[in-house]
Amino acid sequence: MKLDESIAGLLHEHYRNLRKMLRAGVPKRGVQKSFEELVYSVIAKNSWRPTHVSSAAIQSYVDGNPRNIQRAHGVLGERLDRYERTMILLQGDELPFESWWKFFNDHDKTVLITREEHGSGKKFTEADLLDLPHWDHGMFENSGFSVRIRKKTEGKWLHEQHEKLYETR
Repeated sequence: MKLDESIAGLLHEHYRNLRKMLRAGVPKRGVQKSFEELVYSVIAKNSWRPTHVSSAAIQSYVDGNPRNIQRAHGVLGERLDRYERTMILLQGDELPFESWWKFFNDHDKTVLITREEHGSGKKFTEADLLDLPHWDHGMFENSGFSVRIRKKTEGKWLHEQHEKLYETR
């Protein structure tokens, strides 16, 4: 995501200021939330974007239970969970804007899994999951507290994947 230079500068000032707040003893959770909320408001529909989906999440959607599908940070490969990612940025070495921005976005990617899978604490590999369509297709975007799954777009894609999974069994 390309940002206007003035917005990037203001975000970097916010990043630097929150690092100072942590050193001054402001509670970590409040600083973390402040940082993430501002960055997420700038990233908008591209925040928490999923890259993969579990077969159980596909099955849950096909079974008519889309509310059982959640986005999860830090459950795939080397991706960090949100808190860990943000604390590395705010407590580690101070980075130039381009570096911390890339790090934040790289670790903001999520996967779609069921509530049960999320609660289990399981770590996934790419082999455990199916790739979602590239973000350029405008699918599986952020929708506030959830992921956008439209019946005729994402829903159709999930049904097609279910059919492919079923055919291979």
